Order: sequence, then C-alpha cells, then structure tokens
Amino acid sequence: MGIEHHFSGESLALLACLAAIRLTDGVSAEQAGVLAAFFTTLGDNIALIAAQRAVQESSQS
Repeated sequence: MGIEHHFSGESLALLACLAAIRLTDGVSAEQAGVLAAFFTTLGDNIALIAAQRAVQESSQS
C-alpha cells in the first residue's frame, strides 16, 4: 500500500504545509525559493514518470 491509502487529502495537505514550514525555518527568502523550485521540479518529474508508466501500462493491456 502506498501513502494514498494511509492519509486523507486533508491530512496530506496539512503534512505538506508542516513540511514547508519546517524546511524553510531559518533560511533566507532566496534559499526558500531554491527549495520551492527544487520540489516543483521533483513533483513535475514524478508526474511525468507516472504519466508515461500509465501510457505504457494501457498499451500493454
């Protein structure tokens, strides 16, 4: 089971908020911007991988 089976959408949103607060605690605005860009890129790449896997799985069935 993945993370989606353990948390509600609201809980995941709260978890993301708390993580953002903790990760940016004590860093400059510039450093926070770099963190934001990194995690945006990370999320975009995960979405791309998931979409390509879905295409490949649907073409195999």
